[in-house]
Amino acid sequence: MSERMSMFISTGVHVFPSGDNQLEAYLAQPAGPRPLPAVVIIHELWGPNDNIRDIARRFATEGYVALAVDLFAGRNRAICLFTFFRGMVAQPFNHQGIQDLRAAPDYLSQQPGVDAARVGAIGFCMGAASRLHGRVRMIA
Repeated sequence: MSERMSMFISTGVHVFPSGDNQLEAYLAQPAGPRPLPAVVIIHELWGPNDNIRDIARRFATEGYVALAVDLFAGRNRAICLFTFFRGMVAQPFNHQGIQDLRAAPDYLSQQPGVDAARVGAIGFCMGAASRLHGRVRMIA
């Protein structure tokens, strides 16, 4: 399936709201029958780099709609990291980083062709810590 599907992937940058902020995300999706399962990709400490975008494309080749959200969009990375980790200690369930992470699956589940009952998340480095601690409400 992967080799066949790789020729029929569309990608693009999407912008969506999270409270008063606007988040950017890289969306990769395969052509073909719908609805499809979907996955939010939570980037590592370095942000949504080429590796994260490649992971999104690889999910798409396997039949998923993949959204790699940029938690640093329009903001200073160092300040974002400080605020994110401070928030995990001070307000572990309700700070801007977690609100942004909650907005991503909500946005993804509303996209045409996405099966809202089959939306998940995967994270790397900082993103894995967020996901593994169960601080992101997901649709399972």
